[in-house]
Amino acid sequence: MSIPSTALSDDERLVVSPRRARHMLDCGNTRLYELLKSELESYLDGRSRKIVVSSIHRHIARRLAAEKDAIAERARSRPNQRRTAREPDGEVAEPKRRPGRPRKSSPEQL
Repeated sequence: MSIPSTALSDDERLVVSPRRARHMLDCGNTRLYELLKSELESYLDGRSRKIVVSSIHRHIARRLAAEKDAIAERARSRPNQRRTAREPDGEVAEPKRRPGRPRKSSPEQL
């Protein structure tokens, strides 16, 4: 028989400790305090630092939006990247191979 938990989840909390914020963001101590200087909201409660959970959610939303914008910008800058090059007489040129190990030749090719 299980006992129902009465503890608040991270989504329901208003503030969290730096340790829990690092866990929520999956980052290290240095990165967390860099974010506290620029993006995350926090305050001291006595000697204890508290980080506002809504600022963590806003940070994640900004990062996701920036990633979507970057992907869309890359797609706009290279719309037809897979076009094949054409020879002057109109024939399609073979795609250039990357350097590396040569392909194994099959007996039919020899």
